[in-house]
This record gives sequence, structure tokens and C-alpha cells, in this order.
Amino acid sequence: MTENHLPETIKYLFNRYWDEDLSDEEQDALEQCAENTVATYGWSAVFEAAFHYLTSACTKPEDVINFAHLYWIYDWYQWPIKDPYSFLGYFYYRIQFQTSKYDDMDILDSLATTILPKAGFPNADLMLNTRYMPETDPKMIEAAKAYEKD
Repeated sequence: MTENHLPETIKYLFNRYWDEDLSDEEQDALEQCAENTVATYGWSAVFEAAFHYLTSACTKPEDVINFAHLYWIYDWYQWPIKDPYSFLGYFYYRIQFQTSKYDDMDILDSLATTILPKAGFPNADLMLNTRYMPETDPKMIEAAKAYEKD
């Protein structure tokens, strides 16, 4: 793989349904591809390409929820994000904070309560703040509203 193939690799990883019926071998191959992509290009380049894909290709609520599940499946939530509110805010912008309608498995809560504490936002750490909800986080609301201006 060379850098020219990163956008295609990201499209390959995310342009599918997260819950499609795959064999164990197929699922393992996708997860290995995700891992190899980070090893080859580095997390910063991979995140930038994935974020670009998210904001350009995922324009419907169902699209962003699908992306969130795949992002989780590939274990990319473990990597640091420079501006996690901007990343997470895009999901909430696209679903208009209607988590009960679009996020029945609470994937966005899982991402927020994993990514934000790692980025230095202890307010989202459920061990410290059991009542944290991304939907009521003023920074999340501000980040989502920032996309309305585009």
C-alpha cells in the first residue's frame, strides 16, 4: 500500500453495512485490513482520511450510525483524536441529537465516553460522572451546531 491508496482503503472499510452477514474469515480480514492501514500510514493520516470520508460520504443519519459502528469494530476508538468534539459533533449534527430514533444500540454514547476521556475531558468519564450524556454536553452541542454553518 502506498499513500495514494489510503482513500480507497478507507472507502473499502466503511462502504459496507456494519451488521452484514460475514464469515469469520471475512470479518477477520476486514479487521486486519484496518489494523494494517494504521500500521502502514500512521494514525494521523488514517484518521484524517476517515474523517474526510465521514463528512463527505456520510450525509444521512443511517450513514453516520453505520460509520460509528464500523469505527468501533475496527477498534479505532482506542487511538487519540486531536479535536474529538468536532469528530463526535458531526454524528450528532447528522442525527439532530435524535439518539432514540437513530442510535438504538447507543454506539455514539460508547464512542463519546471512550474517546473524550482519553482526550482529556474527564466530564465524559462514566467512572467519574455517571450522569454524562453527550446529548446534553454543551461542547457537543456547540460542535454539532458548527456544522450547520457549512
